[in-house]
Amino acid sequence: MDIEDIARNYERMPDHEIIRIATTDARGLRPEVFSIIKDEIRKRNLDPDLLKGAIAQNKEYTKEEIEHYSKLLQNLPCPICGNATSKLNGTLSYTVKSFILFTSYRADPSIGCPDCLDKKNNDAILSTALLGWWGLPWGLIKTPVYIYKNINAKKQNRIINSNDALLGFTLMNIGEIETYKDNTEKLKKIIKSRNY
Repeated sequence: MDIEDIARNYERMPDHEIIRIATTDARGLRPEVFSIIKDEIRKRNLDPDLLKGAIAQNKEYTKEEIEHYSKLLQNLPCPICGNATSKLNGTLSYTVKSFILFTSYRADPSIGCPDCLDKKNNDAILSTALLGWWGLPWGLIKTPVYIYKNINAKKQNRIINSNDALLGFTLMNIGEIETYKDNTEKLKKIIKSRNY
């Protein structure tokens, strides 16, 4: 597509599509497209910080920079229970479910306070222990591995600094976090909408 076609395409998009692209889907856009997005944001009188979100998705970050962004999330109330006294972190809950010849396994990310994250991992351990073994051969292989992964994930739920799960979540959502870093309500919605 040439640049004029791209510009016309963006002109036809509704506001919510421009916002979505700028905050979550701008990774890998050609540099000349950023000026088109900037023009559309200005013409439509949208939040100028949306462009910052698009640029943020196309930048290389050091671990320290990602930790800085994750601190914005750590100080929010827990999206699961509402607790505002504990610092948030992240976890992955690993589950296996088997039905004789069919085995499904997945890792669900969650952001929350340490107590809620422990509960997520405990629920995944219980579910996997009860439902994971019944498939051949993967149920028998994956079940003990995923129980072990949940036990290891729980060890990271109570560390003071941002753990790997929260840092990964931060990097995956860096465009939205940069766009709304001064808007606590929007940041709360971001973490709430991504919890499983």
